[in-house]
Amino acid sequence: MHWSRINDVGVAAIILAVTPILGRFHAELAAVLLYPALLFACAIYLSARIGRLLWGGEAGLVAAVLTALAYPGTTVFIPGRIDHHALQVVLIQIAVFSSMRPARGSTGAIIGLAAALSLIVGLETTPQVAALVAFLALAWVIRGEEERLRLFGFGVALGGTTLFFLLFLRPEYWSAALCDAFTPASSTGTLAVAACLMTLALLTRHLHGWRARLMVGAVLGGCALIGTLLVYPACVAGPYGSVDPFLRENFLPNIDEAAGIFRQRPVRIVAFGGLMATACLVSIWIMVAKHRRWMVIAPLAAVIILSGLTMLAQVRGVYIGAPLAAPMLATLILGARRGTGGRSLLTMLAWLSGAGMAYAAGAEQVEAILTSRTAAGTPGHSRVLPPQVLCSRGEAWRQVDKLPPSKIMAGTAVAAFVVGATHHSTVGAGYHRNDAGNMAVYRFFLGSNGQARRIASDWRTEYVLYCPGDFGELNPDQRYPQSVVAALRAGRTPDWLEPIPLHGTPMRLYRVR
Repeated sequence: MHWSRINDVGVAAIILAVTPILGRFHAELAAVLLYPALLFACAIYLSARIGRLLWGGEAGLVAAVLTALAYPGTTVFIPGRIDHHALQVVLIQIAVFSSMRPARGSTGAIIGLAAALSLIVGLETTPQVAALVAFLALAWVIRGEEERLRLFGFGVALGGTTLFFLLFLRPEYWSAALCDAFTPASSTGTLAVAACLMTLALLTRHLHGWRARLMVGAVLGGCALIGTLLVYPACVAGPYGSVDPFLRENFLPNIDEAAGIFRQRPVRIVAFGGLMATACLVSIWIMVAKHRRWMVIAPLAAVIILSGLTMLAQVRGVYIGAPLAAPMLATLILGARRGTGGRSLLTMLAWLSGAGMAYAAGAEQVEAILTSRTAAGTPGHSRVLPPQVLCSRGEAWRQVDKLPPSKIMAGTAVAAFVVGATHHSTVGAGYHRNDAGNMAVYRFFLGSNGQARRIASDWRTEYVLYCPGDFGELNPDQRYPQSVVAALRAGRTPDWLEPIPLHGTPMRLYRVR
């Protein structure tokens, strides 16, 4: 996977602790419920600490409440979601909070440890870590000797943590062509940056004046970056450089979190982007208005702004940025409370502007109103549901699971449901590293009968699953009129597929003859 096994430690610890009391099944259920909740509690606590550090004791409670409302950041903590994002939110919060505290070697070490762990868990936090590195480097350029120990502590912890996991817990799948996780490229780059920062810290006493520090820092930092890209040229193309060009054009854009904010539906643009846009504007305003406190405010502001910029390319940047926006936006509420005229109205508006849930709820209400007006007088109008929602009706997966375990050819939108809800396996799924399998899926459904049958034989596929709406974004009726999916959409079954009846679901299942 494109995140490491570090995230599994919390889940495994709960399972091991609870199994003797509840049994294995209920221990696993408890783990997937408790682990996100524990991380959510940590996120709220850290947000309150950051708020108190920024604006005083009153801000702690405000920041805590705003964190609990920080949609879509809250979605990474929902029960059952045990992927990497929630842990990374907490690790970046720890790094930001430590960056806001006085410059000591110990705080630098905490920042480095949290940053290294977040990168080893998954590279989604690279922009946020880069923002913190930039802050530490800038502080060192301006303040020199005062920042020497913190910069050195950061470099030691960043490099030491990375080296430890590189030596003892390296993934078995270790390809230089991959730049999307803890891989040779990312570990080399991290170690190079750590060595660069430690060298700068050791040279501080010999570099007199900010100009000398800036020049030497730029040279060493540039060498670390350029050197890594020269050794691993595949990374110039980004984390998806190894993905087939067809999939980059037709598959990745349909994974919501991998697409930019302006490629989303209007309601999603507001729901996902509203809070981050507000937080970025407030961060810039606060940095200008309270520039004398820049050493405390800058780490948080930098991470928020970088998260907002990441959102323009990939929506997943919001997951990290939204919880961190809460303590920054708390200042709006405190300012409204202390205002003179119209405090109630201003306070209400401040709460709404800082609550991520408000953007989501407001956008949904507007969409519902517009949809109802558009649908007025149109009989049988209903909102188009995604294939995975349509096909999960009527105990669909329980019916599929009754078949003997086998390999199923299914569209990438529903393949994960096959894997998660049944004993079957699939050829492809909504996962970018499965390049060969995903290409086989697209060639199967978008190809002719003869091509599809050969692919089914090559991959030893026993069943084919089709959901209404699969591949609809590619307009197969026009672009691929002779394809298997065009035939299935029209209700025509190829003679080499035998229909298997399913009840209560629009999903269609076929046995390969």
